[in-house]
Amino acid sequence: MSESELSFDVPALVSLSRQIEQHLERLIVQGTLKSGQKLSEPDIAKRFRTSRSPVREALRRLEQLGLVVIEPRRGASVKAPNERDIADMLAIREALEGMAARLAAERADDEDITRLRACAVDPGNEDDEDDPDLALVDFHEAVILAARNPALQAMLRGSLNLFRMVRSIPADHHARKALAAGEHMAILEAIAARDPDAAEAAARKHIRTMRDQLLGADGIALAITPPPAGARPAAAMEGEELLRRSPTARRVLQQISAAEIGRDD
Repeated sequence: MSESELSFDVPALVSLSRQIEQHLERLIVQGTLKSGQKLSEPDIAKRFRTSRSPVREALRRLEQLGLVVIEPRRGASVKAPNERDIADMLAIREALEGMAARLAAERADDEDITRLRACAVDPGNEDDEDDPDLALVDFHEAVILAARNPALQAMLRGSLNLFRMVRSIPADHHARKALAAGEHMAILEAIAARDPDAAEAAARKHIRTMRDQLLGADGIALAITPPPAGARPAAAMEGEELLRRSPTARRVLQQISAAEIGRDD
């Protein structure tokens, strides 16, 4: 194969692989593809009228995002998050979204503030009735965008997707929206006031509220998948303890701290 042929084929392969990844990611976080559901490479390849190579690459990236599990001789399936997965995700989010809110208070411009206000949830607005959690996630993404830190955005992508998966389970959406609305406004006002300490504190408090909702005595996470045998109930742990116990959380924090140091230099 000539060099010109290689330069033509590779971008096409990458583009198709990304399309497959994005399509499957959307189906997973929306709950169309259920936890534990098998993902057949031949079936996906047939649907996209392609070979299995771009499908395999897409599934590997989804595995890196924590949405898919790939097992030898068993293939790929949608990850079934258990209580420990959710607890680790929330520990990471408390630390990183606290950092994102702090950075947003320092770096956000007027356009960012306007976007945040547009995304803040109005508990009386029923326009998003078909997807009552959409605006909730949009606000978090707007804060992360306002932080102006691409490394932080990339690291939080997987945890936001896991959060979407958990939130697709039926729960009291109206009560959750009303509570989130007030906490989002507290984060927004701290960012708009350029108060990094208050912004970080409000963001951390908001994630702890989510943890209580999901992992408390009546938390919906307890009905997803039982935690591994012998694991301490995550609901009994505080966020900082979860962070210390999670190797994934520690690694992510080290990476983001290094990225921040490099940015400041």
